[in-house]
Amino acid sequence: MATTLKDILGAMLSDAIRAQHDANAHLQMLSEQYAANGRLAGMKLPSAAIGELTLSLNYAITQGIEEREEEGINNQSIDKALKYICNEVSELLIKTMVQSIQTSGADYKTNYAFIDTLTANKEFLRHLRRRFYALLNDNKEGIMNGDKLDEDTVRGILYESAKEQLLDHEDIRNLFTQADAAELREHIYAEFDRVLRKELDDIMRESSMQSFRRIQRYGSLNVEIDNEALAQLPPSAVQTMTITIIPPDNITVK
Repeated sequence: MATTLKDILGAMLSDAIRAQHDANAHLQMLSEQYAANGRLAGMKLPSAAIGELTLSLNYAITQGIEEREEEGINNQSIDKALKYICNEVSELLIKTMVQSIQTSGADYKTNYAFIDTLTANKEFLRHLRRRFYALLNDNKEGIMNGDKLDEDTVRGILYESAKEQLLDHEDIRNLFTQADAAELREHIYAEFDRVLRKELDDIMRESSMQSFRRIQRYGSLNVEIDNEALAQLPPSAVQTMTITIIPPDNITVK
């Protein structure tokens, strides 16, 4: 009989709890019967409680290791890939915006000279990177296509977020209200789309494996615990395990 230690311990604990429940149910019945007799109505009955149990289990390993596989999604690898993507895309979009402003002919140096140093601003980069990551991570199910990241969905989230985090940033957005920068905002937004379509595929490919499938392999033993079956085996094949079971408090069995 192939089984697991979890099954064995679960069955033992279940039987112990059931015995406690049955004993208390019987005592409750006796209590009701005594209450019907005036002379025994006040008699107190003990309650049954299963405490610590020490059991000896005879078993034998009848076959070798069986291997089984379970497939799933490797969330740790996805997390690592998203962080890489967000870092690369943040640098790419900041650089794209800065270069577009610098070559636009708009007077940005009077009130927005900080833009020239924005690509080296590590705090601003970290802010944008964290924001991108939070959005992608919150939409983890939506950005997955089977066991891969869906490029179109990832690009759409990053593209829309870039408008809010860069073009509508409180320190930058008023630049686009200047007469000489009337069309600059839409130009940069179009550039975001262009560079994402051009570069995101390579960034995602470099981030990690294309597939985030996780395959876990488990080994298991065939264990025999039936007494009749154990009696047919050589004594040297039979082992004994001593198990201590401490049931949890306040168990309710229905």
